[in-house]
Parts: sequence; C-alpha cells; structure tokens
Amino acid sequence: MAVLFMKYRHAILKVRQYGLLKAGQILYRKFFPGKYPQAINIEIMTICNLKCRHCRVTYHGSLIKDVKPAFMKFELFCEMVDRITPFIKHANVFQFSSIEPLFHKDIFRMMAYVSTKNRNMLFPILTNAMLFNKDNLRELFQRNVPSISISLDGCQKETVEAFKTGVSFDRVISNIRLLKKMAPERINIATVFVATRNNIHELPDYITLCADLGINEVLVNGFLSFLPDHSHLYLYTPQGNNDVSDIFKNTYAQAEKHGVIVRFPSLAAKPRGCDLSSLLCIDEKGNVAPCIFLAHETPLELFGKVGRTRKLIFGNVLKDDPLKVWNSRDYVEFRNKLRQRSLPRECALCADGHGVICSAKELTPGSMKKNSLWGDK
Repeated sequence: MAVLFMKYRHAILKVRQYGLLKAGQILYRKFFPGKYPQAINIEIMTICNLKCRHCRVTYHGSLIKDVKPAFMKFELFCEMVDRITPFIKHANVFQFSSIEPLFHKDIFRMMAYVSTKNRNMLFPILTNAMLFNKDNLRELFQRNVPSISISLDGCQKETVEAFKTGVSFDRVISNIRLLKKMAPERINIATVFVATRNNIHELPDYITLCADLGINEVLVNGFLSFLPDHSHLYLYTPQGNNDVSDIFKNTYAQAEKHGVIVRFPSLAAKPRGCDLSSLLCIDEKGNVAPCIFLAHETPLELFGKVGRTRKLIFGNVLKDDPLKVWNSRDYVEFRNKLRQRSLPRECALCADGHGVICSAKELTPGSMKKNSLWGDK
C-alpha cells in the first residue's frame, strides 16, 4: 500500500510540475518518440564555478585535451538555436549545459531566445546553489522553470566540503532557504545526493535535513568514476551491495515518516543502456553526440577497467541539416539500442549505461524484486 501511495504522490508531483497536458505529452513521447527529440541540451560552457577533483570538467584543457575551458558566446548560441528551430518547436525540455547554468552571464538571455521559438518550452535547472541571490532567483522565476534540483551530497559541513572543492555548506543551506522562501508553488524543489563510501552513512539523517528545508524530492545517484583514483568511492558492484541496500531501506522509512519522495539507483551493475535516447545533445562546437561523454575523449573507469571514450559525432548543427543528422541511420540505430536496453560498445565503461548512476531509479526499495536491482540475497 505504501508503494502505491508513493507512486501516486510522485505522479501528482509531476503533474503539478509540468501541468496535466505537458506531463501527458512527455509520457507519450517516452514510448512513441517520433522523428524529433523530446529534450535538447546545448553545452553553453565547458567551465564550472567549482573545481571538484572527481569531476571531468575540472580536467578540461589538461587530461581532456580536446576541450578548452570557456563560455559560449551568445551570438553562437543564437545561431545554433536558429538552426534547430524545428526541434525546439517539437521538444518539451531544454537544458543549458551539464554544468552550473547560472555561471553563464547570458543564461537568461538564452532562455528568452529559446522561448521566442517555443513559448511553452520547459527549463529544468540542475545547480550547486552557490550562485543564488534574490536578483537571479527573481529572473529565474519569470522563466518556464518546472523544477530546480540542487546538488547536496551530505548533511554535514565536513562531508560536503571535502567532496566538492570550493563549495560552502552553510552558503548552500542558506540559499536553499532563500529559494524556498521566494519560489512559486509550481516549482518542484529537489536535492541530488551522490552516494559514496564517504557519505552513505548520512543518508537517513539527510532526509530529515531535507524535510526541515522543505524539499519535496530527493534523488539519490550513484558515483560515476572518471579516474582510477576515485574508484574506491562507488558503492555498486556487479552483484549488488547488501549493506547499502539496508541503508536505502532505512532511508525510505525516514522518507515515509517525513513525507519526502526519494528515488534510488540500482546497486547491481548490469549492461542496460541509459535514458538519453530522446535527447539531442549539442556540444560547445555544435557537434551532435549521444551524450557529452561521447562528444569528447572522456576518461572513464569501471571495476578496474580504464579507458577513454572515442568521439562519436553524427554531425554538426552549424554545418549539416540537423533533421538529417537526427534521423541518420547510424544515429537512429544507436538510439534504438538504448531504447531496447542494450549497451552500445562505445558505452562499455560508462556506469550509467549499467544502470547504477541515474537511469534506473526506483521510488522505493520495497518496489524492487529480490535478486534484481538491489542485489539482495
């Protein structure tokens, strides 16, 4: 009964977040994708306001030599948007980079320009919350923002600041309180907790902190390792992790008590592809790739195997017909593999392709069968 209630609450949350019509469209497009993508991401910068040792962005220009740390110029962004206008008219969601969006000085001009092509476009925000202030929050709330997800990887100052280089725990908490005070009710406010060996013990108490802050939803992600030096941090294995499974179950009990929705990752790594089959990903040069990892030579590590992705570019929106690129035979075949839960060989070392980062989430441990995602005995 609790499982059904949690699913019902989650469905109501999504309808509140997107509206009934838009939520229905997104669900329909998930199963019947059509010839246009559901979501669009343009990498508007290759630099972040933080310098986390475990993050690929920190190594742009050094270990990742084919990426120069920089901000995309507004004029180039507009040129790309003009080229993909038919896509924008059919898409539901537009994302600005896989990095802190508020770090770009033109972010609100970019949102406004996209909205001239599709006034119903949604702009979900993933942020580290370090740059919030009253002025930029007011600007943000004038846009069509359905959700704001805040990266917060613990409930103790020492834990959070040791994990993210340059972050201030006190500032993030203060900014979350400011956000809750100012945000319209229509905006879903969530936190993202990247689970590692160094913070997993805090997760049940983390739920209590989030409830006190008025957070609606907690998204627990696995840790994706780019370098061997960080391989000790992840908690998943090919067989699962019973100890962490118990912590997840205790966390779910806390979430039920406080009325917080929690979504958990798998702990048992199995090749299954990811959820990016309906995303048009455009890098800082206009190249179209399945994801930003495959747009560049990205280092990855998984269960002791180390390597780099080979660039997988299907075309360039500034030079090629974007619709022909999206519907090209090779790109369609690649996306079909993801929909069929098959792992393309280019993704062999990507943990998300094995379902343990963010593409195989469940609403409750109780909804998972034994010997499946959780690896229970």
